[in-house]
Amino acid sequence: MIDNEETYGTRWASTYDTMIAETMGDAPAHEAADALAALARATGAAEPTVLELGVGTGRVAVPLAERGIRVHGVDLEPAMLEILADKAQHVGDRLTHAVGDMTVAADLVAPDGTAAYDLVYCVFNTLGSLADGAAQRACLAAAAAVLAEHGRFVIEAPVPRLDTFSRSGRRTAHLGRRGDGVWLETARHDPVDQVISLESIILSEKDGVRIQPVHYRYTWPAELDLMAELGGLRRISRCGGWAGEKFTAATVSYVAQYERIRG
Repeated sequence: MIDNEETYGTRWASTYDTMIAETMGDAPAHEAADALAALARATGAAEPTVLELGVGTGRVAVPLAERGIRVHGVDLEPAMLEILADKAQHVGDRLTHAVGDMTVAADLVAPDGTAAYDLVYCVFNTLGSLADGAAQRACLAAAAAVLAEHGRFVIEAPVPRLDTFSRSGRRTAHLGRRGDGVWLETARHDPVDQVISLESIILSEKDGVRIQPVHYRYTWPAELDLMAELGGLRRISRCGGWAGEKFTAATVSYVAQYERIRG
């Protein structure tokens, strides 16, 4: 099982929704849910079934289920899924979830036995939470294995921006205010393994010091296409966002869509 407990484990679950709300708001999740619902229905399935890899607390899965789509989510962290269960009570059986490893196809089967999905998606740099390129390739292969013949795999990923690091691979940044405190970040870049390791630090007069480590392996867009191809997927589009913006050199985060390689 591929784990990244320090970054995405129990200690992160209790603050994840709050930090995302403060930094991004709700709009990006609803924009993603709108696009994913349209893509699911565009596959032609009468009642499309959808799988989210690394569902977490349901930031996207819950609004997607609210749009009438049946969603199953898989995540390694039980504490994240407990929060999701509380948030998703109003959508009933349109949203199910399970503890599972998104690099293993057998873990992606839904409780009702669904093992071929009309749409599989992975958002918000979740792929980067996997430890290395081998794990990321395994994830893409697992997604291909549970994708229906007519299905689509959709991934949201950041374009790596490395010019903020010093020549020695270090970065310190002031990210703004958090409540009565200040939000800082320290980071190191390993260009060989394509890994960025950072600490998100909140200094608060009221709450003291809170440090959240984050480690992720970035992928270049062309590298992601190659890994997908090795896993049995072919890219059919790449946009600069969920609204279909053009992908350019200025794109910060992109959305790529893949289909299974036939024959």
